[in-house]
Amino acid sequence: MTKHTKKSSRSSSGKSSIAQRVEQWLRIAGNSFSKARESIIPLLQAAQSEFGFLPNEVMEAIARFLRVPPAQIQGVASFYSQFRYEAPGKHRVTVCRGTACHVRGSGRVVDELTMWLGIKPQETSTDGLFTLETVACVGSCALAPLMVVDGKVHGRQTPATARKTMEKISMAESEANHGDKEDAV
Repeated sequence: MTKHTKKSSRSSSGKSSIAQRVEQWLRIAGNSFSKARESIIPLLQAAQSEFGFLPNEVMEAIARFLRVPPAQIQGVASFYSQFRYEAPGKHRVTVCRGTACHVRGSGRVVDELTMWLGIKPQETSTDGLFTLETVACVGSCALAPLMVVDGKVHGRQTPATARKTMEKISMAESEANHGDKEDAV
């Protein structure tokens, strides 16, 4: 697998389908927020919850809604690590890099996942299956080193156990895709 590549989708009118979705979302969601600067972070959070990430169209729409420069929205979004700018993979793999995890080998786990997935932390695989992330601390130090896969905590990880988890997911995805192809025949 290699680094995630971006895809562009445009409708026949020339306006991207994501821009149309963003405008539609903001017409509805905007009713829940005041048109004040204090709404920037809650709007960004709501948008990321809706779209899975923050495409430029979202930040531009929020800027128009709040009547602030787009750079202000982008500045706030770029300050917080919770916000993503690319669509995440189907499976989110997060490795803790906190002190306890680091001392117990989370760096080796990240290295193994980087090699096996073919992506660096904060990237998504080209097939869209995996996003690899690192975080400062998950808060489960007794389980160090740990990774969280799709919300499930996997404690006391080694490079081998982390790889086995990825292999299981890949195998399940492959079987699911193979079954879909057989159903289509």
